[in-house]
Parts: sequence; C-alpha cells; structure tokens
Amino acid sequence: MPSSFLLWGCCMSLDKILKNLDITKVKAPSGLTYGQELVEAANLLSNCIQSKIHQRTMQHSISTADLADIKVEGNRMSITLKIQNSIRPSIFKKWNKSDANVFWLLNDGYVVKKNVWFRNIPNFGYRQAANWIADGIQDFNSKNRLGLHLSEEKNVIRPLLYYGRIY
Repeated sequence: MPSSFLLWGCCMSLDKILKNLDITKVKAPSGLTYGQELVEAANLLSNCIQSKIHQRTMQHSISTADLADIKVEGNRMSITLKIQNSIRPSIFKKWNKSDANVFWLLNDGYVVKKNVWFRNIPNFGYRQAANWIADGIQDFNSKNRLGLHLSEEKNVIRPLLYYGRIY
C-alpha cells in the first residue's frame, strides 16, 4: 500500500507526488537542479569508462563520445553504448563469413576453443578481458555525488553475439 501525505488539506499518495515531481526545477544540495546533477553524473560515467580505456590496451583509439549515447530525460538517465562502429570484419571472415564486435571481444576477453595452431598465442588465440565497462562503473560508483549505484549485471546489455550481425 503506498504511503500517503496530507498536503494542502488533501490526501495524496507518495507515488503520485514523486511521479509528478519535475527534477529539472528541484534543487539539489549542490545548488544545481537534480536534472543538472544527472547530466553531470552521465558525463562522469562516460569519463570513468574512457579513463579505463586510456589506461589499458586501446589508449586513445576508442572514445566513449563515439560509443555512448547519454540522455537525461526528466528524472531518468540512460546511457546506451553504441558499439556498432566497433563491428569490423573478423580476421576469420574468409572462413566464417562474419564480422566481429571488437569492443566487446576486447572488453570481455576471448579464448579460441578449437584445437588450432594459434590457440595458445596471446592476443590471437586468447586475450585477457580488459574490463573497461566494469571498472568504469566501479569508478563511477565511488565518485558520483547522487549516491547512484550502477552494476554491470543490472545496467549493461551485452550483444547477443560477438560475431555476426545480431546486436
């Protein structure tokens, strides 16, 4: 049962009050509106992921500005990683006729399962996960002022396939 408040002589449910709250006008303790705070949080998340990419193998070759679509609408923040521009012809395209999602292969790491000559060659037959997304989210969680807590499991949608065209 939703909580209720007596406000201006009538009874209103807390759910209804919160649903009608315009966070673009309500000020946070920082003096910014909560809408502005969400925009800052979205930029912080992008910067946290970007800093992890810079620290690791890709240096300045991948940018979250190219990969992320960050939107703040009302009281919601959504960040969509647009990884389509990281789909490249697979080095095995000659045989498997597929493209590869390079970003997720590098982020999550990979292991060639078939018993082929290059299976044990680092960065060719296998690659350790870079974990840019998980580490960027962890960094964001420790820095954001709103007390937001993101998790890779709940807030990141992974591609259906690393190879092929279904993303």
